[in-house]
Amino acid sequence: MHKYVKYITIILAVLAPIGAFAEPAVTTSTNDPMVMKIYPDGTKIVVRWSEIGKAVDNGEKHGGAPRIIAYDPGKDGIVPIGQPAATASAPTSTPTPMPSASSVVTTESSNAANTAPSPMSDTDDYGPMEGFGFRSNVGVAFQQTQTGRDISQGRPQYQSVTFQPGIRFDIEPFYNVTDWFSVGVESAFIYNQVHSIQSGNDTIYSRSPALGSGALYQVPILANVRFQFPSDGPFRGFCGGGGGGIWDYSTLSGGGRNFTNYQWNYAFQLVAGFSYNVAAGLDLETSFKTLCTPNPVGQNNTDGSVFGDGQVNAAYSYAAEVGLVWRF
Repeated sequence: MHKYVKYITIILAVLAPIGAFAEPAVTTSTNDPMVMKIYPDGTKIVVRWSEIGKAVDNGEKHGGAPRIIAYDPGKDGIVPIGQPAATASAPTSTPTPMPSASSVVTTESSNAANTAPSPMSDTDDYGPMEGFGFRSNVGVAFQQTQTGRDISQGRPQYQSVTFQPGIRFDIEPFYNVTDWFSVGVESAFIYNQVHSIQSGNDTIYSRSPALGSGALYQVPILANVRFQFPSDGPFRGFCGGGGGGIWDYSTLSGGGRNFTNYQWNYAFQLVAGFSYNVAAGLDLETSFKTLCTPNPVGQNNTDGSVFGDGQVNAAYSYAAEVGLVWRF
């Protein structure tokens, strides 16, 4: 019996050291060792080396990608596998450490966010919206048929003068009081040739032996106001009007005689259109204008009037123009 006890004691003494080394061999296998992931904010997580390559860890919750070092329980203390260690938060002024050379996790480039194109600015430089400016327009002019009555023969006789399409040229210095209201002084030159003259039941045409040729020249000088509709884009609509004087000058030849007639009249004008900004302080403009002369040439007859001693109805001139606007 004593001999069996002796044998059992010897066997246990031999197996005890082997059992003590068996457990560490399982937990720290050389084929799949434990490693520690250390994040920029100080968080530490222990994982197996085989888990490193399963997914890219950019450390969004911990301030960046981790650096990976070998795990030593005796030096680093016991850290639960797969769980962050309780550490104090790193000061905000501490620079982010670069990953170690042995790390298998690559960090995202800090310039990645800067590679996206920046959005266009919501506001553009359209130039000054207040202050002085200058406007110049040119376009086609349509003179309405002038009508009236001639009483020089003792009885009223209907007469009318029809004009061909002509040309209108404008210049206007102005001042933008605000971005929606401006005042200015406009001067223009309007030219229309006579197409035909009707007197009673007879009609004679330009370039015929009885009429020859004729033309109407108009030079208005008007004080204008304009209302512009504010816009966040390059397009702006406007409307306005003005009043002042107009110099009317007409010529007529026929029957071997030449006639001229001229006088100052009063007139008023309405305008509407829109503009488009093409550069800072420079706009392209298109407009439609109606010019009315309530007392045209012929009333209070001077020698050579088409209407003789008659009365002349109000005359209207229409123009469609394009031009440029400079804002200083």
